[in-house]
Formats: sequence, structure tokens, C-alpha cells
Amino acid sequence: MLATLLTAIGLVASCGPSGTAASRSTPGGSNSAGDSLLGSRDVVIDDRAAPASGAGGRWSVLLRTFSGEDALPQAAAFQNDVSRRYSVFRESFVEPRRNGAMVVIGRYEDPDDPLAQEMLALAKGITVGGGRPFATAMLVRRSTAPSATPPKPHDLRSLRARYPGRQEVYTLQVALWSTFGTSEISTADVQRLAERYVAQLRAQGYEAWFHHDPDSETSTVTVGSFGSDAYDPRSTLYAPEVERLMRAFPVHLVNGEEVLVPGDLRRADNALKPQGPRLVEVPFD
Repeated sequence: MLATLLTAIGLVASCGPSGTAASRSTPGGSNSAGDSLLGSRDVVIDDRAAPASGAGGRWSVLLRTFSGEDALPQAAAFQNDVSRRYSVFRESFVEPRRNGAMVVIGRYEDPDDPLAQEMLALAKGITVGGGRPFATAMLVRRSTAPSATPPKPHDLRSLRARYPGRQEVYTLQVALWSTFGTSEISTADVQRLAERYVAQLRAQGYEAWFHHDPDSETSTVTVGSFGSDAYDPRSTLYAPEVERLMRAFPVHLVNGEEVLVPGDLRRADNALKPQGPRLVEVPFD
């Protein structure tokens, strides 16, 4: 059971910024690594050595997504810029997607790979001018084949289609179901339970969504939809509408139960506490 809970923590912890909602938000913030937080185009900001990029797996650290007709050239320009000015991103590359492109770094077999976690922490920790341009970096699986079936109602895949011009679309992950590689629960039950929870939340008036990942036999449930102002990397604050949902869903459920995680390791009283929700990017596929 402990191994299952630790796996659950690893699956969710790689998704993006997390924690208790801040008391206030700065309007007009952006989590895009493409704006002025990157600094002058003529300055090499970081010349640290990068951790090993992995052994050819399907997981990578996502730095930024692009959508629209110019997604590929925009992504290529961005990749060229960050790889020149950040030595840790010199092996970054552009991954085309069905409706856009993304710039990623590393090729890892598993999101819990220590090298993947090291690169994720490094990217999220980069500071430029008091801001963190890659604060919303997350681990993503690159080469999942698109589902052959059209999305059902409330399938998260259909959410991005609402915002064809947006490069960043986010949602708040509040629950996860998974087989965790065991026979205790089937993939069909995982999907059924996630969809049932979405129906319950919809009946309560929440904009709830499910996302099925057949490769990992995992289904997630999210609420809300937000643009690039959902999180401000300069102030590290969330938008008010994100904060409201974080207060409404203070605990992230794993297979219907809360998971206890360590508190703030910098504090003496870092007792275990329930894992909170996660702001995640809506997938392209």
C-alpha cells in the first residue's frame, strides 16, 4: 500500500505548480516562458551543466506549448533562444503535436526517474529578474498515440478546442484513479469511477472534466479552465478564480482517498498533510 501511495504522489507531483492558494493574486500575470522574464535576447543567463537527458524514453520536461498555424516556427524560434541562453536546455527540442507544438527537454522512461525529477526541479527553480519563467514546467509523455474514438462529453481533450488561439490552457486536477500496475482495480473501473465523479461534480455546478490515459491506466478529474494568467511566476500567486477552486477542493483524491505527503521541509513542524490539488496544462491530444 505504501508503494502505491508513493507512486500516486510521484504521478501528481510532476504536473505543475501546487500548494495552498495564496491570499491574493496579481492581475495580468503570465506563466509564459516567452515573455520578458527570459530577459535580453543577447544575454546568456545560465551556464550550469545539465543533468543527463535520459535513456530515450517517452517522458520529457515541458517548457512551453504553442498552438495555431505558426506553432512550429514559433516553437523552433523559442527552442533556439532558450538553448542558446540556458546551457541546461541545449538539448531541448521541438515536439510537433496534432494541434500545435511543444518545446521539451530530456527523454525519460518514467516520470519518477530521478534524472527527470532533477531536470524538472532545475527548470522550475530558474530565476530571472525576480521571476521564475519556467515555474509551470511539467513532465509530459510525448508520443502517445491519439485515441481512435471521439471524445465523450466532458472529456478533457475537447476543452482545448474551445480555445484554438490560446497557447496555454490550464485546469485544476482534483482527483486521480489508477490501477498502479496491480490487479486490485481494472482500467475499466478506473475510467468508470473518474467519469462518475465528473458527473457528480457537474451536478453540483462545477465545470468538471476527465482525462483517460490508457498507457498508465490512469484517469484524472479536473475542474475549471484558465488561460495564461492562471499563475503569475513573478509573484508566485494564482488568479482569484483558481484560488476559489483550490479552497473548494483542498484535498487531491487518489482512488477516492486522501494521500498524506510531507509538509514544508524547511519548517520544524513539517508534519504530514493531505496532498492538495494541482494546476495542470490541458493536453493537445
